[in-house]
Amino acid sequence: MAHRDPVLARFLEYQCEQGIALAKESDVIDLVPLYSVGGTTRYLTRFHCTGLLHRAGQVVEHNEFKAGINFTDDYLYRFDTARVLTWCEPLEIWHPNIRPPFVCAGRMQPGTPLVDLIYQLYEIITYHNVEMREHNALNLEACGWARNNLHRFPLDRRPLKRRMGSRES
Repeated sequence: MAHRDPVLARFLEYQCEQGIALAKESDVIDLVPLYSVGGTTRYLTRFHCTGLLHRAGQVVEHNEFKAGINFTDDYLYRFDTARVLTWCEPLEIWHPNIRPPFVCAGRMQPGTPLVDLIYQLYEIITYHNVEMREHNALNLEACGWARNNLHRFPLDRRPLKRRMGSRES
């Protein structure tokens, strides 16, 4: 069934094409389109990169994370982070901008492309992008910890997209 809004339908189609193209050129992400009535509106993104967990009172490195991205019917007109981004796992993620299932991705505009959302999530997980002010943080304890451990960041310096000529055959 086609989307009733032809502009949104074309937007969703293009986002799927661009997201799949990025995933094919990345060693860091896997993108799983989840289909719903009217087209692809939901994605599960798996990140294979270095991030942090808080387990048994320790902050430890981890290398697999999952987040959901959902394009709502009003996405081209309204961006609501809580409706668009969902933290899936691991639930012990240690980051000031994440308190499962919520992710604070900063100021985002309606119609933000899927690829931009994936880049933003990658930068959050790897501590390229981190909120160090308690009044904006979702995880206050992780915020204080991060401020005292700036020397560790970013955790993963690999590009999300492979550089030209570095693809394995």
